[in-house]
Amino acid sequence: MTASVQLYAMPISHWCVSADRMLAFKGIPFESLYVAYHDKEDLIAATGQDYVPTIMWDDRAVMWYDIPDFLEGEVPEPPLYPNGWRGVAVALERWGHAVVEEAVWRYVVTKVPPVLRDDHERWVFEEMQVKARGPWHVLEARRDEFREGMMEELGRIETMLEGKEWILEAPSLADFGVFGSLSPLLTVGEEVPAELPNLVAWADRIRGIGG
Repeated sequence: MTASVQLYAMPISHWCVSADRMLAFKGIPFESLYVAYHDKEDLIAATGQDYVPTIMWDDRAVMWYDIPDFLEGEVPEPPLYPNGWRGVAVALERWGHAVVEEAVWRYVVTKVPPVLRDDHERWVFEEMQVKARGPWHVLEARRDEFREGMMEELGRIETMLEGKEWILEAPSLADFGVFGSLSPLLTVGEEVPAELPNLVAWADRIRGIGG
């Protein structure tokens, strides 16, 4: 019997994009449910907590930190940890979320409001980001500087992909975690920089999974 699967997600969340790509890679049919930046009421009612991504697998809530191992247990093929690369895949996923995502986020943060769904959500987003990062106009003025930092981290991935289609020997959690980490760039309507051709081709492969 096929499980009923819902993914509670924010498109601007790198963790959510990673979960979306993992589900697609596993070939698991799912419904994606939008969670607003400022409104977690439906999420809390369904899952009993307010973090995204969360998967509802029939009546079971799967938290963001459990998603890779849970999916691996339920649908072992194709594997997220191919050929004994689990430790490396997890380490690269965490590097992506901790380092790459922050570099990308600094560059795109002032471009996020137009992709949100209403003025209330946009206002809350800007207020929270200003509190965390400083004045909006300063963030906007520093975008060229932030792009340099982003390009340094993206360049590391470009090097990892030299002569390869995937970061490891086959598609893995490393690819989906790192892709999620650069995904805010795509969410705001920009493209992977053309001067990084390995990264461009790799991102296109991941976006095409399940399409």
